[in-house]
Amino acid sequence: MRIGIVGGGAVGLLYAFQLSKIFTVTLYVKRDEALQALKSQGITILYNEHKQETRKVEVMKWESNVPLRDDLIIVATKQYGLSAILPVLKLCTKDQSILFLQNGMSHIDMLEQISNPQILLGIVEHGVKKHNDCTVMWTGKGRTKLAGYPATKNDRHASVFMNKWMNSFGMDFPLEVCSDYYGMMIEKLLVNAIINPLTSIFDVRNGELLTNPYYQNCMKQLYNEMNFLVHVEKRKQMWEHICSICEKTAKNTSSMRRDLNEGRETEVDAILGYLMNLAEKQGKSVPLTEFIYKAVKGLQNDASC
Repeated sequence: MRIGIVGGGAVGLLYAFQLSKIFTVTLYVKRDEALQALKSQGITILYNEHKQETRKVEVMKWESNVPLRDDLIIVATKQYGLSAILPVLKLCTKDQSILFLQNGMSHIDMLEQISNPQILLGIVEHGVKKHNDCTVMWTGKGRTKLAGYPATKNDRHASVFMNKWMNSFGMDFPLEVCSDYYGMMIEKLLVNAIINPLTSIFDVRNGELLTNPYYQNCMKQLYNEMNFLVHVEKRKQMWEHICSICEKTAKNTSSMRRDLNEGRETEVDAILGYLMNLAEKQGKSVPLTEFIYKAVKGLQNDASC
C-alpha cells in the first residue's frame, strides 16, 4: 500500500516518520531546500534531550498540476494551504482515499468539491514542534482519531490502512476510529478555540491557562459562550476534557502562539472564524469570541509587518 503525505511541517514529518515503518511512504514538499535536506538527512525525531531516531523516507517535490498516484493521500498542510492543493486532490479517483489532518473545521465546506475518493477526517492529539526541515521534537504522545466523511464507506484502502495501523503500532502510536465525524471534529475545535487563541494573546504556555486563576476564568467564560455546540448533559464533561488537554500539554507552546511568534499566518479563521459562522447560523451572540478573534488577527498583522 502506497501512502503519500502532503506537507513537510511538524505533523507531516511525524506521520511520514512513523507510517514509513509499516507502509511505503512518499513525502511531498514544496521548497527545494526542504527537498534536498530530507533526501540527504532523512527525518529525525527528538524524543527528549538524550534520545532521537532518524529514518530515510522517499521525498518528492510537490507539483501543482501532477496527479498523485498513491493509494492513500494524507493532507498535513495548514488549513489555509488547502485551496492551493485542492485542484490536484480533485483529480483523485475512486481507487484512492484522502485523509485530512487539519485544525479547525472550515475545510469541511470544500469537501463537496472532491467527488471520487473516500474522504477521511483526522484529529491529531500529539504534541510536535518542528526544529528545521528535517527535525521535529515529539513533545507529547497522544492519539490519532479518524472518521469517514460523510460516513465510512466499504473502502478497501481505508480499511487496510486503519487495520494495519492498529495491529502494528498498538499504544506506541495509537489510532482510534470514530463513527461520528462531526462530534469528533467539534470536540477538537473547542479545544483549539480556547487553548490556541488565549495562549497566543497572553503569550504563555498551555499549562499557565490553568495555574493562573485569571486566565482560567477567561477560559471558562469563553467556553460558556461556545458550549451551545455541546449537548447540555455533556457540557461539564467537555469542559473537563479541555482542562485535561491543557494539563497534559502544560509545557507545550500552542501552534497558534508559535505561528505568531515566528511571524507566520495562523489558523484563527479556520478555528474561531468557523465557530463564529456556526453561531451566526444558529442565531447565537458570541461577542467574547469575536473580540478574541480580532485580537489574534491584530497580533498576526503586527507579526507580519
